[in-house]
Amino acid sequence: MNCGQIYNSLRSWQKLSGINMRPKLAYKVLCYTRLVSLEFVIINSQRERAIREVSGISSGDVEIAPDTLQAAECNRVVQEIFDVGSALPQIDLCLSDTIDAVDEKDETLTVQDLAFLEPFFQDYVEPENFRNKDGTPKTELNGE
Repeated sequence: MNCGQIYNSLRSWQKLSGINMRPKLAYKVLCYTRLVSLEFVIINSQRERAIREVSGISSGDVEIAPDTLQAAECNRVVQEIFDVGSALPQIDLCLSDTIDAVDEKDETLTVQDLAFLEPFFQDYVEPENFRNKDGTPKTELNGE
């Protein structure tokens, strides 16, 4: 996984953390959400520093007009940060088991939440693995 996935997933981790679940599962989710939060703080700090460097504004709010060379440069440097791989290990859970454990609850997770959370779980399937060797789509995501 990369820094962009971590940055974009924090709200979904917080949302998952707010769903009632059995204590053992809740504790695993809590501990992992803390790790994601710590990584988020580091990534966000790097992102803000890069934007300040590109904008030349060292303090206060940074406002950059869209569709400018400066905005394009900011997007480029932030994307470089987001593309960096992370040493954060996957959580010791399968997303499908986690979904089963919280599926009967009143709270919901959106498709976007699941897309943000998916790479962090052990049963994650890389998108390039959705096709057979001959290029045809697999009928089952697990390749069976």
